[in-house]
Amino acid sequence: MLNVQIQPGDTTLLHTHSTPISYVTIGISSTDQRSVDGSWKGTVSRDPPPGRIGSVRGVTSYREQPVTHQVTNVGQTIFRLIANASRSRGISRPAANKAGPPARPGETQSQPNTWFAYSRVVLTPGGKLDWRVEEAPVAVVIIHDGRLELTRPDGWTTSLEAAGSARVGDI
Repeated sequence: MLNVQIQPGDTTLLHTHSTPISYVTIGISSTDQRSVDGSWKGTVSRDPPPGRIGSVRGVTSYREQPVTHQVTNVGQTIFRLIANASRSRGISRPAANKAGPPARPGETQSQPNTWFAYSRVVLTPGGKLDWRVEEAPVAVVIIHDGRLELTRPDGWTTSLEAAGSARVGDI
């Protein structure tokens, strides 16, 4: 899990995406990018910046078509996202489960694929969700400040307490 933060005016180093990756937007700003063999696209700062805090997307094409690029923040606010790269071959669904992944709580955020399945859950203060996934690791990301306590049946407990806080694993 990566906590990507690009301050206004900063530019990342050239980096390569070669595995499926999932992004959760925490801070929006205008960005420009260029591939290793190209020029900057010429994106200018927009007000309001593009995107939506809490949006989720996955890019699975990186596995077949790796991308090497760099990104610069041309906006006035921090660009921030939580990225979760998958090193697996994806989850193979048994023939008996051709209908798709097991039900997830909340609102489905995008079409499921063999690497990631997304949902957005909104809890009210003091709210509780009793849900567990057995067949794959789960990533939990808080998109707004607040406190979220995670507890497993075996007694393990942790809490997330700020926008962008994340936990991945057997939750």
